[in-house]
Amino acid sequence: MNRTLDSVNETLSASAVARQRRQARLILIVLLLAIPVVAYGAIRALRSTSNDPRQWLPRTFAATDTYDWFQAQFGSDEIAVVSWPGCTLSDPRVKQLADALQVSSYFDRARSGPGVMEQLTSPPLDLSRESAKRRLRGSLVAPESETTCLILSTSAQGRSDRVEAVAEIERKAEEVCQIAPNELRLAGPTVDAAAIDLESRRLLFELAGFSALISFVIAAARLASIRLAIMVLFVATYSTGVALAVLFFSGSYMNLLMTMLPPLVYVLSISSAVHLANYYRDAVAEEINANTDVALRTGRAIRTTVAHGWLPCTLAAVTTGIGLISLMMSKIDPIRMFGLYASIGIVVSVAILFIFLPAALRLFPPKLIKPSQRVASTAKQPSRYISFVQRHHDWLTAVCLTVMALAAWGLPHIKSTVKLQDRFLPGSDAVTDYQWLEDNIGPMVPLEIVVHFDKDDSRDTLKRMKLVAAVQGKIHSLDEPVATMSAINFSPRLPTGRSIGSVVERTVINSQRTKDLLVDARYLAMTEDEQLWRITVRANAIGDLDYGQFAETLQQTIDPLLQENGATGTYTGVIPLIYKAQRQLLQDLFRSFLAAFGVIAIVLVFVLRSLTAALLAMIPNLFPAVVVFGGLEWVDIPIQIGSVMTASAALGIAVDDTVHFLTWFRRGLTSGLSRGDALHDAFGRCAGAMIHTTLICSCGLLVFAVSSFVPILHFAWLMVLLLLSALVGDLVLLPSILAGPLGRGFESKTDR
Repeated sequence: MNRTLDSVNETLSASAVARQRRQARLILIVLLLAIPVVAYGAIRALRSTSNDPRQWLPRTFAATDTYDWFQAQFGSDEIAVVSWPGCTLSDPRVKQLADALQVSSYFDRARSGPGVMEQLTSPPLDLSRESAKRRLRGSLVAPESETTCLILSTSAQGRSDRVEAVAEIERKAEEVCQIAPNELRLAGPTVDAAAIDLESRRLLFELAGFSALISFVIAAARLASIRLAIMVLFVATYSTGVALAVLFFSGSYMNLLMTMLPPLVYVLSISSAVHLANYYRDAVAEEINANTDVALRTGRAIRTTVAHGWLPCTLAAVTTGIGLISLMMSKIDPIRMFGLYASIGIVVSVAILFIFLPAALRLFPPKLIKPSQRVASTAKQPSRYISFVQRHHDWLTAVCLTVMALAAWGLPHIKSTVKLQDRFLPGSDAVTDYQWLEDNIGPMVPLEIVVHFDKDDSRDTLKRMKLVAAVQGKIHSLDEPVATMSAINFSPRLPTGRSIGSVVERTVINSQRTKDLLVDARYLAMTEDEQLWRITVRANAIGDLDYGQFAETLQQTIDPLLQENGATGTYTGVIPLIYKAQRQLLQDLFRSFLAAFGVIAIVLVFVLRSLTAALLAMIPNLFPAVVVFGGLEWVDIPIQIGSVMTASAALGIAVDDTVHFLTWFRRGLTSGLSRGDALHDAFGRCAGAMIHTTLICSCGLLVFAVSSFVPILHFAWLMVLLLLSALVGDLVLLPSILAGPLGRGFESKTDR
C-alpha cells in the first residue's frame, strides 16, 4: 500500500517538477533583464564620491547653526595652506604662485606673506617691516624666521571637486615655480577632503575588489563545488549592486564611510548564502539514498533547504538590519547614511537569496554529494567538543562572564576623537605636512570669535578696535601657544596720544575706507542691527590639546572683558564643532547599540516564545561588543567615527549565528531529543558554517586594515575582532549556557 502511494506521489511530483522548472526559468530571466538597470545605478553610485568636511560635523546642534551663521556673515572659511622648504618672504616664487592661483577658478583669493607684508608697509598704513612681521607671526610668517605660506580661499568650484583643486595647486607650482609636488607642504580643510576622496577611490576600486575575491575563494573552498560557489557569488554581487543602485536612485552619494557599504553587503550576503548552501548540502545528503529520479530528489532537497533555512536566514537578516538601522539615530550624516543603506542592502540580499538560489539549484543542480568519511569524521569532532563543554560548562561560563565583567569596567571610561592627527596614520603625508607647517609657521586649527557691537553703540571705530585688541591680548596671555588674526592686523597703528599725528591716525581709522578694507579682508561685517568684528584664533592640530577645555577657557577669559565693555561674544569654528562631534560619537555609540539590543531582544522573545530564553540568548550576543569595546579602554585606543558603526552592526551579525544555532537546538528538543543530544545535533549542523562564515567576513573585511585613513582601518579591525569574539560567544559561551542549569530556560514544558 505504501509503495503504491509513493508511486502516485512521484507521478504527481514529476509534473510539479516541470512546472517548477518553468517558474525557475522565468525568475532567472527577470533577474537577468534587471541587470542593466542595477549595473547603471551601481556604477553611478560608485562615481558619486563626495567628502565635504562639513558632513563629519553633527547636525541639528546649536553649535552647527552658529557656525552656519558665521559663514553667512564672513563667507566660507574653507582654505588650503601651501608652503615648502625655502618658502620665505624673499622667495619670488611665493608671489608667482599666488598670482597664478589667484586667477584659478578653484580659488577665490590667494593671500601670501609677501603680499600682505607689502600691503602693511605701503600707504596708508606705512608700517615698518618688523612691525608688519610681528602682526603676521604664527599665521602667515614664522615667529622666529622668514618662512611664509599662501592661504587660498576655496571657491564653489573648488569645493565641488577638491581633488582637482589640490591637483591645480600642484600643477601651478610645478609649471610656474618648478616646485615638485612632493616638495609642497599642504594643509587645510580642502586638502584634508581631497586626501579622503583619493582614499575613498582607492578603497572602492582596489581594496574592495580584492576583498570580494578573497571572500569568494574561501566560500568556494568551503562549499567544495564551483557551481554552487558561482551561485553564491551571483547572490552577493547582485545584492551589492542593488544596494548601490538604491543609494544612487534615492539621490544619495558615496563618502569615505559609505565605501564600506559594498564590501559589507557583499561579505554578509556570501555569509547568508553559505548558510543556505550548507542546508542544501545537508538535505542532499539525506536524499542521496532515495531510489527516485534525480530531479525529484533535487526538488525535495530544495524544499527541505527552504523549509529549514527561511526562518534562521530571515531572522538573521532582520536582526542585522535592526543593528544597522539603529545607526540612523546618529546626528552625523555619514553614519546615518551608512546605517540606512547597509540595512536596506542586507534585507534585500536575503530576498534575492531565496528568489535566486532555489531557482538556480533547480535548473543547474550541483553534483549530488555522497556522504563521505569527511562528514563522518566531522560529526565525531563536535561530539568530543560538546562532551567537553557539557563536562566543564560551569567554569567555561564563569571564565566568559569574568572576561565580560572586566571589560565592562572600562566601558564608562571610553574616549572618542575626531582630531586630524587621529584620522590619518602617523607618518602619512597629511600628518607630516601639518607637523611641518606647525613647526615652521604656526598652528592650523581655527576657532572664531565674533565681538558684537549694537547699532546704537556710541563708540567710534577706534574704540571698538581697542576692545578687539584687548581681547587679542587676553588670548595671548593664555598658556596655550596660539596665533590670532583680526582687523588689528590689517589696520593702522592705534593712536594713544593727542598729537596732530594721532589726530590724523584717528581720522584714518574712523574713515569709511578703513571699514571697506576690513570688510574686504573679511574681519568686519555689518548687519541691520549689529557691527561684527572677527578674531581668528588658531590652535595646534598635532598634539594633546583638549579642544573642549580650550574653547571653555577662552570663553571664560574673554566674556568678563566683553561684559565690562558693553559687548557680547560668539564662539564658533571648527574647534567647538570637533568637541561636540567627539561627545556625539559616544552618545551615538551607546544610543544606537541600546536601541538595537532592545529591538533584537523583543524579536527573540517572539521567536523563542520565552522572555527568559531571549534574555539568556542575548548574553553571548553582548559578549563581543562588551569585550572588544571595553578592551579598547584597557589599551587606551579612542573611539573613531568608523568605530561607532561597528557595535550595532556586530550585534546584528552576532545574532545571525545565535539564531541558526538556537533554531536547530529547538528543533532537536521539539523532535524529542534530550538537551544534550539537541546540543550535539545543533553543533554538528551549524558549527562548520559558523566558522566559515566568520572566516569569510573577517578575511573580506581585513583587507581594509591597510587603509591609511584611520576610521576605516578601525572599522576593519574592530569588525574582525567583533566577529571572532562573536564566534567565541556562540561556540563557547552559548553551548555552556545551554548545557548548564540555565539551559532549562530554553525548554518548553512539552520538551521537559
